[in-house]
Amino acid sequence: MERIKNYGKLLLGVATIGGAVLTQSFTQKAVKTTQFAGEIYVNGSSSGSYQKLTSPGEYDPNNCQETSDQNCAWRRTSTPGTVPDNFDASTASSLHAAGLIEPMNDDKGVYIP
Repeated sequence: MERIKNYGKLLLGVATIGGAVLTQSFTQKAVKTTQFAGEIYVNGSSSGSYQKLTSPGEYDPNNCQETSDQNCAWRRTSTPGTVPDNFDASTASSLHAAGLIEPMNDDKGVYIP
């Protein structure tokens, strides 16, 4: 009888540890943020200050005003890596060189929604 009680405690301990491990792995996955190819970053100033649009569907190429020599908009590629929600023209050049973003089109200027 004593042997059965010891196995019961052992099984309870193993189940508790297993539950903790499973909970931790689900929590880590839920916290992880993702970026998707196709996210769009638009230029909000003549010097090249880019902000991510809330939804790629909001982008309208007719909103590009030709008042700057900076790209009007960039699109996120599927290349793994991190792109900040806001960045300047210098950072845009680095992100483009790394293959993380690409020009939406040949339009230059400031995006005015």
